[in-house]
Amino acid sequence: MRLSGNCGWEQYGSQANSIRIAAMLEIPEDRCERHRLFKAIDDAFKAGDFEALGVALGGSPGWFDEQMPFELGLGHPLEYAIYWSPAAFISILLDAGSDANYHHHGGFPAIIAALSADRADRLEIVRILIDGGADLNIRGVNDWTPLHYAVAIRSVDAIRLLLAAGADPSLETRIDDYTTALEDADNAGFEAGASLLRDAMTRRGSNGR
Repeated sequence: MRLSGNCGWEQYGSQANSIRIAAMLEIPEDRCERHRLFKAIDDAFKAGDFEALGVALGGSPGWFDEQMPFELGLGHPLEYAIYWSPAAFISILLDAGSDANYHHHGGFPAIIAALSADRADRLEIVRILIDGGADLNIRGVNDWTPLHYAVAIRSVDAIRLLLAAGADPSLETRIDDYTTALEDADNAGFEAGASLLRDAMTRRGSNGR
């Protein structure tokens, strides 16, 4: 690949050039060079190309579980993949050792990030994350759990999936109104979701939990 004078791209082949990789280990000051680095990373994520992504990120042995360059605003590799990569690539990252409970700064841990993603396969990704060990009750934006977020997006399927996997419907937010997901569903008039959550709370009570 070669960067043209206007920051455009020209493709000369799929294999990375080792000299170019060495130059990518540091974040360039030049705007066009920085765009070049971002584009290499972004393209590899979108293609689901594990080897190319590792190269673009500098070749660290554990790149798949390390925060990406702050200057590019990319965050954790798994989080970026949740939004932009094929679902199968998310499984590859998890199998390689990417932490399904990565440290998140913006309030979007793995399952909540998946639920917030504008993609048709988001529930498939939630399943992959659950299988990969993602915390079903982790707190995110507004101190919501994934169940709270599923209510906010009015997704019956997401609520059903989370409950089946063992998410705790009794958890309240620890700020603002101190509500459970069920209370949020009732307050929003989301009866289909409230019904699922109410049944789960009843079962939980009958089991002495």
